[in-house]
Amino acid sequence: SIAHDLLPLPESYFSNKGNVFNQYFVKLSWAWTLLLTTLFIASTSYVYTLANTSAVLKHMSRLFVGTAIWFVCTSVFDTILHWTGSCSNLDYNSDKRTCVKAGHVWDGFDISGHAFLLSFCALLITSELSVLKTWDKIQVALEEKNEERGSKGKKRGKNTKKKNEDEREISLEWYVRLTPYIAVLFGVLSALTVLWEFMLLTTAIYFHTISHKLVGLACGTLSWYLTYEKWYKQAFPGLPGEGPLQKSLKRDRHIL
Repeated sequence: SIAHDLLPLPESYFSNKGNVFNQYFVKLSWAWTLLLTTLFIASTSYVYTLANTSAVLKHMSRLFVGTAIWFVCTSVFDTILHWTGSCSNLDYNSDKRTCVKAGHVWDGFDISGHAFLLSFCALLITSELSVLKTWDKIQVALEEKNEERGSKGKKRGKNTKKKNEDEREISLEWYVRLTPYIAVLFGVLSALTVLWEFMLLTTAIYFHTISHKLVGLACGTLSWYLTYEKWYKQAFPGLPGEGPLQKSLKRDRHIL
């Protein structure tokens, strides 16, 4: 970033805004993140909430919050650019759209939307993937509970309650079915996170000024911190992985 502001850097494929990664990934970064994390959260939460649809929707509502943050922040950035800017041709000084459409340049405080969104998306994905730290313990926990119910059932006979047993058996079945697909989603989301971090680096090297990038990065990091490190730890919709199995899964942690 400092090098970009102080030294003339040689042109490269990534300094061209028309490069494939910028056009089809970065400009659609929230759409890619939303699509893949929706599939991931739906698949994993269906297992660790014991197939509770309401609980699954509760976990997925974190993406609704993320979408609201994306919309509000980008709208605020555009408003700041409008009120702090002016057109290179004063005849088109009414607003940015009119100015740019006429082929002129609108100069204002242009907070880096890429720095904001790429940092927010990378942090959000990393937080959602954290459920896999205990994923291999879910099967063990479900099987242990089934064995415990089996021994208690012999003593209780017909009085054994079926509801919890059915829920855990369904979850165990879906655990086996979904784990291969979740492993694929983990790989794809990990690759997407690496891409977001790399494109964040290219943004820092080639585009915007230091102040624009630092404000954008701060907004993205602060948005993640206030949600995943503060809000979700204390209130609805809660952190990734919260559910009936949470206590037993905290004993040991392993990655998928």
